[in-house]
Amino acid sequence: MRFNFDHWSLDLLGGCFGIAIGLGLVRFDFGIIGSLMVDANWINIEDIGRLAAINMFGYLAGAIQQAYIKRRQVSVRFVFAGLIVIMISIILEGRYINFTSQSILRLLCGWGAAQLVAGLPSLALERVPSNWRRQSTGVIMCGGGVGALLGAVAIGTFSPTSAPTAWNVLGLLTVFLSLPTLKLIFTNFKLQANFAKSNFKNVSDVRSRSKAGAPGSSILFIIMGFVFMQIGQVPVILYEPLIAIKKIGLTPMVSSNVDGLFGFGLIMGGLIPSITSSRLTTKAFLPLISLFGLLGVILFGATQNVSALSISILLIGIWDMMIGTLTIDRLGQLCNEELQRRYWASATSFGSLGFIIFSIATSQLSGTNINLVLVLGIASVVIHALLEFMQCLIVVKPRPLIASCGSDE
Repeated sequence: MRFNFDHWSLDLLGGCFGIAIGLGLVRFDFGIIGSLMVDANWINIEDIGRLAAINMFGYLAGAIQQAYIKRRQVSVRFVFAGLIVIMISIILEGRYINFTSQSILRLLCGWGAAQLVAGLPSLALERVPSNWRRQSTGVIMCGGGVGALLGAVAIGTFSPTSAPTAWNVLGLLTVFLSLPTLKLIFTNFKLQANFAKSNFKNVSDVRSRSKAGAPGSSILFIIMGFVFMQIGQVPVILYEPLIAIKKIGLTPMVSSNVDGLFGFGLIMGGLIPSITSSRLTTKAFLPLISLFGLLGVILFGATQNVSALSISILLIGIWDMMIGTLTIDRLGQLCNEELQRRYWASATSFGSLGFIIFSIATSQLSGTNINLVLVLGIASVVIHALLEFMQCLIVVKPRPLIASCGSDE
């Protein structure tokens, strides 16, 4: 039996690895390298939060751009451009050590990451059969965990104390993971060209008119629930190495390996919705998993030993990716694919704005009152959980769907 290199399953691999770059390597692994940059006297400890905020400014710009793009071909071109920008920026970040250069490169990386995170999921799902949509969404989004885990393990193994080498390791990983994503992008370019020549309409165009838009209140709660999840995870993403090293007394290598549990949790968070029975609907799944996130951040804030820290990091990773996966799936159940992409881009836009505000507002506190930062993070997750319960209580009656596996009600 010959392997079919044009099978839709390879689209999922390209989407997964693209998310691994955009979320895992660009965002989640920066906390590890940021700590190494402080030790190397490249930046001050307060600059970790500032650089993360600058990265999210770039992400915000890219996500807003994707939200306003109406033509699929244009969206794909920007996904391609974003991937190239990320590869170049990460390679240069290990060579330009002053804060100004790092700020520019972090901004560009954020813009590129938004193109991947906002534009890739619907692109990778385009040829997936309707009965495989939720499972496939989970596979794509677990890429964030794949990237975070690979980055954390690679840095902890090959460069636990050197910032320049850590950036080089991240650059090599980016180039390797980009190969399946480039295949997905060029496959889509080819498909679009074939459709244009034959005057056939893309399958996604047929689906795009097959679902009615969802009531605004339901969409609003879903998006804002995702936004407060993004805000609540800031203390963990940015300051886990500081908690591990300064508060608990772990070595940088052990801290990096513990942070790898976050990546493992992200992978689990992407895969759990794929294997869970459809009887547990997506709208009910969202508030349930928000409680796991609340437990994780409370445990993280109260941690006094490596065991509690490890459990909290794992729980937060699972929660983070499950909320993202289920949010995309829920939006897809309530509206067509084009609106799904734009609503998802809007959610990531507002999420990045919340990340920016929280990072800047708490950057000065990171060196003097880290406990207050942790309390604010917990408060954000409480609001997130309330919003997820509110979206679950809203009764939505979509119109009959074509090429869909049915309602989630």
